[in-house]
Amino acid sequence: MTPAAFNRIEQEFGVTLPDWYRRQLLKYPFIKGDDALYADEAGIVRANQELRRDGWFGFPWPREFFVIGDTGCGDYFFIVPATGDQRIFIADHEGGPAPAIDHLGEMVQAETIEQYVSETLEFIREVEKRAERRQNKKWWQFWI
Repeated sequence: MTPAAFNRIEQEFGVTLPDWYRRQLLKYPFIKGDDALYADEAGIVRANQELRRDGWFGFPWPREFFVIGDTGCGDYFFIVPATGDQRIFIADHEGGPAPAIDHLGEMVQAETIEQYVSETLEFIREVEKRAERRQNKKWWQFWI
């Protein structure tokens, strides 16, 4: 992402993206497919346009919620820029509450974007370790 891309996004949606979000995306440590946060302008714009237009699983998408990623299964990560809140939230279609400001406490994914990135990097490392261990086993050792 570039500063110019952030500016275009802000103009498109009438939001001011927080500095902590901008800083993290400028040094984004993931490659495409490693993580659920959007690292490109097109993904951010597309998701926010679609949810604002179509809603989410029958619920209207609150204008104050700004989508920053998805799980690939219909769940969306979002922030609430106007509040100054630095938490990352998730709209979980399998048991989570309807997207609304008064439900934010039930929708927390991470306390900060740094925590989210750290936990995601740790998860990726664990998956890679498991794959390496599995690759080094003989076929008969998979059940041991």
